[in-house]
Amino acid sequence: MHKVVPRSLCIHAARRFLTSSHRPPTSSGTLLAQPSDIEYCRQLVLKNDYDNYLVSLFSPRPAREAAWGVRALNVELVNVGEKTSSQAAAQMRYGYWRDIIASLYSPDPVQTPVSRVVYDAIQRFGISKTWLHRLLSEREKILASTFATVGDVEKYGERAYACLIHPHLEALGVRDMHADNAARAIGISTAVMNFTRSLPLLLAQGRCDLPRDIIEKHKVDLDDIYAHPRSTPALQEAVYEFSTLGYTRLCGVAELYVPNSPKAAFPALLAAIPVKEWLERLEKAGFNVFD
Repeated sequence: MHKVVPRSLCIHAARRFLTSSHRPPTSSGTLLAQPSDIEYCRQLVLKNDYDNYLVSLFSPRPAREAAWGVRALNVELVNVGEKTSSQAAAQMRYGYWRDIIASLYSPDPVQTPVSRVVYDAIQRFGISKTWLHRLLSEREKILASTFATVGDVEKYGERAYACLIHPHLEALGVRDMHADNAARAIGISTAVMNFTRSLPLLLAQGRCDLPRDIIEKHKVDLDDIYAHPRSTPALQEAVYEFSTLGYTRLCGVAELYVPNSPKAAFPALLAAIPVKEWLERLEKAGFNVFD
């Protein structure tokens, strides 16, 4: 496999960015978030999305707080699917969050710690409602869906994970085709990482999120693995093919999109680093997700 930009170079470049000038944020309305709201979001991201919490620290403070708000919203949406007892109850909770997101673009937003921080990000940076609505719709759809093909996973990654990076770019003042392409590629790679990283737990529960076309191509005996959760040669071949998709996307980020993106986009695109490190660890383990 090709190698992407070393982590040490990325961190060095990020430090150079942080010492350079950047455009200050502007506000088009009254800001609502209190320090306690920002701390609530910070803690939520720190505890539930640690890798991207570290990534956020390379951004200027206003953009960092905006990223915390959006990622805290994502944590809340993920928790709906994971901690709600029934699909009907989850749909009701998603309806609640749909109303909150709609209110964020009105003069009278619903008041919660997460909503106030996201509202302020919208006021400061003009965060597009497309990303927030897409984030909700993808979390809602995955409740009752499986992935038939690799293409389905790519579409999911572009919508469910890239839409966490696009608002970060907007908070950094970046609206650029190359940076947006990088965000989409990182989103796909993040989906691959999360699907492979969660495999041991899911297989122990009698579930598998790998796309069916790869499972069938490599003749993975899921019933046998569900009965005795472990890695098998067929599963490792399937994981290898699937993870190669994610790594290939990261190669495009490092070799094509990042060099042509604005300098200001760099802190948001560091979201590629945790994904790269996970996929490289998986390669060293021989694509054995149980190792």
